[in-house]
Amino acid sequence: MEGYAKVAQLMSSQGEFAILRRFRHLNMQKLLYLQAEVIHLEASVNQLAQRDAVNEERQFHAKDWWSLSQGSEGESEQWEKFVELSEKLEEYNDALLKQASLARLEKPRPYDLAFLRSWFQRPGMGSFPLLGMDRDAWDMKTEDDLVAIKPRAAPDAFSRWFTEHLVPKYHHILGKKFQESLPKDLGADIYHYKESSLESVLGVFVTVVASLLPICSVIALYIVQSDGVRIGMIAIFSACFSSALTLMTSARRIEVFAATAALVSKHPVLVKINSLILFISLASLLSMLYF
Repeated sequence: MEGYAKVAQLMSSQGEFAILRRFRHLNMQKLLYLQAEVIHLEASVNQLAQRDAVNEERQFHAKDWWSLSQGSEGESEQWEKFVELSEKLEEYNDALLKQASLARLEKPRPYDLAFLRSWFQRPGMGSFPLLGMDRDAWDMKTEDDLVAIKPRAAPDAFSRWFTEHLVPKYHHILGKKFQESLPKDLGADIYHYKESSLESVLGVFVTVVASLLPICSVIALYIVQSDGVRIGMIAIFSACFSSALTLMTSARRIEVFAATAALVSKHPVLVKINSLILFISLASLLSMLYF
């Protein structure tokens, strides 16, 4: 398998590498030309309508569709122009909706794009499968114009770090001994880890962290007797908790604030300093609303 067939095989079997040009500039230029055509046709229809309005034989065209559309030769020019306008307007609307759909497509993840570029160049993989001008479609100069048809899900920063840094290191150390490579026609030594398996591992890890943080804070604050040290530890554990929410989940800012405030205010060893907790919570809320 060579050339376009080889590239298509990779992109169809591994959806995250289905990365193509959006052609944003050309699509916008096409829309502008269609818009100009529609505007000119609209002006022509308006001129014909004004002309027919002062003609005794065509003065009812504005009120009677039958007389407008079924006139004799030379009498239905306004309707013929409107039909032409309708066809062009339908083409414009269709292009506009398609462009709106294209605008909603996500950009490829840098890790996937870097692999695709490497695959094109490495002798044991793509080995420069395309020779025409389109071989440069994935270059750096067109990076902002690339879209991913099926980008990999990475809802938070920790998930991206886990899949793009930790998993490759695990693979080089241990994983390649147990993981089977993809078919040789895609390239040598290409391995694929299922998204469902990675999500399961991430889910377990995040659950453990979510369970340990509150418990560790309770134990630490129970052991420490000094109120001043307790306040400092509250700030540290609150920062760790909110950071974990931000990095390991897709929670919004207000959700992070609410969860952190709830963790702090409900702590069993903080009965004597609720007013201070309220002040800290309000200050956190104001800072989040500001930024």
